[in-house]
Amino acid sequence: MEWKEEQNPVKPDRFRRLHRDWIAASRLGSAIFYAIPLVAAAALTVLSLILHWDWLPLWVGLVITIAFALLFVFAVFQVPLILYNRFGFAIMEEEIEIRKGLFFISETLIPMTKVQHVKLESGPILRKYKLAEIKIVTAATTHSIAGLKSEEAENFKRMIGELARRTEE
Repeated sequence: MEWKEEQNPVKPDRFRRLHRDWIAASRLGSAIFYAIPLVAAAALTVLSLILHWDWLPLWVGLVITIAFALLFVFAVFQVPLILYNRFGFAIMEEEIEIRKGLFFISETLIPMTKVQHVKLESGPILRKYKLAEIKIVTAATTHSIAGLKSEEAENFKRMIGELARRTEE
């Protein structure tokens, strides 16, 4: 008996990707977030050296600082690329499909009949790159698609709202 690989029922080419500027926006947000513990660890290490603190040996401070530096590099340079390459979404007449994940990939299917409302959000970092985030609210949870150009996100928001209204009728 010959084993045949099953075809994935979801074709990856039907998924839309985020805008490429999302990588830069994500890197900036991660850099701001992960710089805080890195700077704090480095500052404590330097202070322990200058003030001769006994409670924080120099080697412990250096190990912690190096660990935070490695985390910073991974979170700022690798994670946004991985997330960008693994994220995809498809908007169809009766459902929205979202694929995402860093280490574990999840695929979520949201029936249009379950969509309660759609929000458009844009924080300071996303606005800097003229990006926006769509939040699709259901009774159970909120699903998000961040990293679309603002005009495109507005169009998708209206499209999802219209499709959700049509399926209710």
